Amino acid sequence: MLCVIPPNTIPSRDKLENSALNNPHGFGFAIVVPEENRIICERSMSADESINRFLELRGKYQTGYAMWHARIATSGKIDISNCHPFLLPDSEHPNTTYVGHNGMLDVYEAKDEVRSDTRIFVEDLIPALGGVTALDNIQIFTMLDEFTRGSKVCILTVHPKAEYQMYLFHEEAGHTDEDKVWWSNKSCELDTKSLYNGYYDYGYAGAFVKDGKEGVEAYYNWYVCQTCKHEFDWETECPDDYCPKCRTCLMCESSEAVCFCYRPESKKKTDYDRPHRSYYAPEGGWAIS
Repeated sequence: MLCVIPPNTIPSRDKLENSALNNPHGFGFAIVVPEENRIICERSMSADESINRFLELRGKYQTGYAMWHARIATSGKIDISNCHPFLLPDSEHPNTTYVGHNGMLDVYEAKDEVRSDTRIFVEDLIPALGGVTALDNIQIFTMLDEFTRGSKVCILTVHPKAEYQMYLFHEEAGHTDEDKVWWSNKSCELDTKSLYNGYYDYGYAGAFVKDGKEGVEAYYNWYVCQTCKHEFDWETECPDDYCPKCRTCLMCESSEAVCFCYRPESKKKTDYDRPHRSYYAPEGGWAIS
């Protein structure tokens, strides 16, 4: 869950708590303080600590944009180092830009990589493009808009050369509530005390959850294709990252015939014997027909 709060607004505690319940792998927030030209950022593995601290500080600092994030892990270690928001490296203007993300990004991850896809995106890719000020170039902004399709990304900055305080990719994929707070998906609206037996939209994926003896148990491998709405277990039913029903790439949402996503090393030799899919080179590489 990525929550973006406009100036002079405080989000609902209930929605933050529901978001934390359904995205339990770490929390964080960033609050712009324009009068002091700084951003307050804190991260925590405790939902209560993060929510209480965020609402306390947001009550004091309301004149700038803010974001709050609850993580559901898809890659990288489950620890505070992979909690959002992430600091964008900038040697000339340090501590001026933070990035939060909801979704999955098609970035290369080495076998021994401990960073999440988002952290790699923030620490490696954006700086290589020129940092936050590069977003004011319409060509670079459009390129990142396409690269992050299927995800939502918020960037808060007080960089002196940046044109805007807040940049939001794929705003249309989320929704704005009655308080004008933007939420990246519907998990903020789930009743924390009720049994939930359906999937909720994560951009292109969803997850089933149920009440368990020790709280809510999440089935993180259960997804829904946004092209044909087919529900399936990603781990067991589509080792090649294509929808098992319509063969749409789950990363770029292109059809199998025109997908050019980079694929990791194949896990099973039998994958090469499937006549209806693009093949991987055994060592990994670009998909070919």
